[in-house]
Amino acid sequence: MANYESAKVRCPFYRKSGKDGRYIRCEGIACARSVTLSYKSERQRIRQMEIFCRNCYANCEIYRAIVESRGLE
Repeated sequence: MANYESAKVRCPFYRKSGKDGRYIRCEGIACARSVTLSYKSERQRIRQMEIFCRNCYANCEIYRAIVESRGLE
């Protein structure tokens, strides 16, 4: 993923995207774990990032699961 894309991410649990452009990695629910979201195309990943990682991350299921598991609500 190009640096300019990750610079736009606002979600605190986002970690990185795949070099092939088809996955997003986020912090996991458990300590020292991660969650990887895989996509069939780079276009699908970009769409996910635009909607959730960059803008409405509080509506993301991964974000909500992490917040709930850590009692951050």
